[in-house]
Amino acid sequence: MLEKIIFLAPDRTCVISLLGTDAALPEEEQLQQNGYDLFQMTVSNLPTDHQMRGDYLEAHFRPLLDTAIEMAMAMTDRPAHVPEASYVQTYIAVQNLIGAQKAAMDLYCRVQVEFMIS
Repeated sequence: MLEKIIFLAPDRTCVISLLGTDAALPEEEQLQQNGYDLFQMTVSNLPTDHQMRGDYLEAHFRPLLDTAIEMAMAMTDRPAHVPEASYVQTYIAVQNLIGAQKAAMDLYCRVQVEFMIS
């Protein structure tokens, strides 16, 4: 699903062409790190059971995914009526989503490893 969103969303080149080359747009790595950090801050007290932990992380990740897909779909549904700001917001949301997915996977795996070590 994330690959589809990335494919549909505007990329950095598109956004910079809309904003101009002097636009102050953070690098993708920074946007992804922001998403990573924000996701980790919203998740606490992870269950140790792997199924429950996965469900818990999914419940926190799903709203971000749904929002990003809505934004990306709006780009394709009516591209002539999409304001430039929407391209920027969608690009940033997708980059944040990539970071949030990495955080979710790290959280899932970290708890699993810590549980196995204990």
